[in-house]
Amino acid sequence: MSEPEWRSAAADSAAAELSRPGDPTAWELVGEELGFHRFLTVKLRRYRLPDGREVEWDVFGPESDQGISAGVTVLPLTPEGRIVTIRMFRAGPDRIVTNLPGGLVEPGEEPALAGARELEEETGYTCETLDLVGWQWSSASSTFRKYIAIARGCRPDGKQSLDETEDCVPVELTVDAFRAELRTPGAMTGLDAAYLALDHAGLL
Repeated sequence: MSEPEWRSAAADSAAAELSRPGDPTAWELVGEELGFHRFLTVKLRRYRLPDGREVEWDVFGPESDQGISAGVTVLPLTPEGRIVTIRMFRAGPDRIVTNLPGGLVEPGEEPALAGARELEEETGYTCETLDLVGWQWSSASSTFRKYIAIARGCRPDGKQSLDETEDCVPVELTVDAFRAELRTPGAMTGLDAAYLALDHAGLL
């Protein structure tokens, strides 16, 4: 499924969720302006509340001039059932943490192809199959869509190709070790995507 098709199907599904009985009335977007723009973007949105009051809200990307507005996180499974993770420095936590591989979806790129590409670039592993299983908002104040994929048959027979500021070290973990890492405060980032991927893989 191409990214436009995936986005359309996801949007239709999301729209169906908006009609639940008892939901509050949605806010009305009346204006938006750019507040900050580098790798991360911050937009100031103005909403009209159901009672007529207007409020301002910060929402953030990244959302590039080249059209990048989505990313992908991959749960890579080896034939032995181990999970391929990466160890790398993250500026927010200001420390080395465990991550699942992933990255940005390039303009016009299918999210599944982006997942396979990012998997090999960050770990040197290739996969036999890669399936998109869902997507989520990066946070409640984010416009950034993060796709979730499960890659199976992953083997270290590709070529790692890191950006100049990446320092990814691939590490295979058993499912139990990975779940222990998830439960350790501050040990991992992207926990929401990891739990969603484990759920779809039947590994919770």
